[in-house]
Amino acid sequence: MDEKILKHLRDWFKENAANLPWRPTDIDAKRDPYAVWISETMLQQTQVSTVKDYFVRWMERFPDIETLAKTSEEEVFRYWQGLGYYSRARNILKTARIVAKAGGKFPQTRKELESLPGIGAYTAGAILSLALHKREAILDGNLVRIFSRFYALDFLPVGKAAETYWEYARMVADSPKAYMHNEALMELGRTICKSKVPECKACPLASGCRAYSDERTEDFPPKKTRVQKEWHGTALVIESADGKILAVSTGQAFLRGQLALPHFETQKNATVGIPPQAERYIDSDRVASVKDCGAFRHGITVHKIECRVLHIKLKYKATKSRFTWVSKDVARDVFANSFSLKALKLALD
Repeated sequence: MDEKILKHLRDWFKENAANLPWRPTDIDAKRDPYAVWISETMLQQTQVSTVKDYFVRWMERFPDIETLAKTSEEEVFRYWQGLGYYSRARNILKTARIVAKAGGKFPQTRKELESLPGIGAYTAGAILSLALHKREAILDGNLVRIFSRFYALDFLPVGKAAETYWEYARMVADSPKAYMHNEALMELGRTICKSKVPECKACPLASGCRAYSDERTEDFPPKKTRVQKEWHGTALVIESADGKILAVSTGQAFLRGQLALPHFETQKNATVGIPPQAERYIDSDRVASVKDCGAFRHGITVHKIECRVLHIKLKYKATKSRFTWVSKDVARDVFANSFSLKALKLALD
């Protein structure tokens, strides 16, 4: 992209930049690296319209990295609930504690940033570019789509081929206005150069776009094959005699490392009764009742899930063990993943 094209891009962005809670009114202003980090991490695999409210609530509760570093993982999950990919939230907390311990100031080099949990090449570039106005490249799905169409690249940024895309990203960032170029391209990909039905006639890059001039925008970027895996299983809502729900954080098929209801793979049409896997958690000889609550459908990454829910009431009270017991009254606040919440709804409502 030559300077003439980039000027069109800047002019377009100044006229069309959306009002977003993480974007200052003055688009030339430097930003808080913490806010950039949180917003860009939330935006991974998530629509802007969804992230807006999450970002506002997060910043009200955790206004700075020191506040975040002092909170618990369970509370972080509560504020992340619904965004999915919970490893992102776990890594945010890990990084917050590392940075707070080092004085609360983010590193200012790509190498140092990428050494922090959950911060990869894209997020590091966003922090350095958008917050600190350094000449650092970024490459997200929007830029991949724009570069693929603009240069007619008939391959995806996988393996060694990724370097071609990064080279174009670095060319765009080799400017005092790198921060604006990067954000403008992300905005352009979100609003104009969309994956479906792009609005090419309104695009500031149209005069140099090869896919547009060849009338082949639908061919770029090439489609990525996504294979879905079916998973059939059972989730257990185990309730003690004193009204507590059993939670686990290990030995799960999904949601590893965070509190969830016990769940495991079973046959699609498993017989009603206490499955043998449940004996990892309970004494089956001291069960008061077992209720089949039906099933729910759910999606986690590439998994297409159909999960049966059993509500098992015990004759005995919760006791200290390697598992966690959560009061039924606050269970919906403690379980910060929609998989467990769907199961709780079937069992307890």
